[in-house]
Amino acid sequence: MSNPLSGKARRMAQSPAQQERKFVGSGSRFVMIGAPLVIIGIVLALLLDHDSVGIGVTIAVFGAIAVGLGLALMLIAGVQKRDRQDKPWA
Repeated sequence: MSNPLSGKARRMAQSPAQQERKFVGSGSRFVMIGAPLVIIGIVLALLLDHDSVGIGVTIAVFGAIAVGLGLALMLIAGVQKRDRQDKPWA
């Protein structure tokens, strides 16, 4: 059997400020994971022979995807913060 609804409005899952902190935290984590991968991939691509360069490039691309995702999350948090402050964009 299910409980009847109490009639009280539910609180929002997270406030906008909490969402911004969550986006920034996740974004910085992705950047911290991706940046070393990019560096390792570039170093491997420079050090390996002609046939094995693709391994380093692949690692660098995976790192670049993580860095791009992290920067996008941090950008989203900045846009949300600016929008919440009701400041003009131009």
